[in-house]
Amino acid sequence: MSSRSSRLLALIAAAIALLALAAAPAAAGPPGEDDNWTFLHSDPYKHYACKQKQANGDRWRVKTATLGRKDGINEGIGVYAVIARGSNDNRVRERTSKDWNDSWIYLSFRGVEASDRLWIQAAAYGPAEPWSDGRRVGGLKRCTDIR
Repeated sequence: MSSRSSRLLALIAAAIALLALAAAPAAAGPPGEDDNWTFLHSDPYKHYACKQKQANGDRWRVKTATLGRKDGINEGIGVYAVIARGSNDNRVRERTSKDWNDSWIYLSFRGVEASDRLWIQAAAYGPAEPWSDGRRVGGLKRCTDIR
């Protein structure tokens, strides 16, 4: 192979590498693989969350990820999450899920204010006091495109 051909192949390889780097930003993976998530707490499961700015400008989309344990998943125990606004009694959004995907449950809440609080727990105990115990949404890390 001539030196000219070698240089041409090297240039093509470099161009391909640059195109790969310039592609759309990488999506945030499950917690532990990147730093786009805020660790919330552990109960029988490990709970994480992050936030994305919504198009309307002043509200957030909050995404949660919960890593389950095999025994809890096998027993059919899911996750309960709530967004509270101003008090334990004002629960503006609530979700419960048993939709495990490779040991993870992902939930999403739209229209959340920075001053709201997020509480998430294994759906095996309660009741929750989401305002007292929850994490302020404004303090969550920002996430990129996640499930």
